[in-house]
Amino acid sequence: MPGSCCARPIAKIIRVGTFDAGIVGLDTALKNVFTSGIKDEEQVKSDLLRLVVEFGNYISPGTEADYKDALFREFREFAAKRGQRRLGKALN
Repeated sequence: MPGSCCARPIAKIIRVGTFDAGIVGLDTALKNVFTSGIKDEEQVKSDLLRLVVEFGNYISPGTEADYKDALFREFREFAAKRGQRRLGKALN
């Protein structure tokens, strides 16, 4: 309900492997990892996956690698939008 104090988080639809998936809390996960300053690609991927699972998203074990790649792609776009192109390139 608009204007509600307890509105449900918005799910963002992203492409994961060969399917589209709705991720609740993606923007928050991206912000948290971005502000942490982590530069290691595998650590970024692991932290993003951990956070989206903590936010209540189910990730089946067989799709974790696809989710990590998709989340990292979203992270690079997020970083680029904030003028952090150097960070995005460093994570390539």
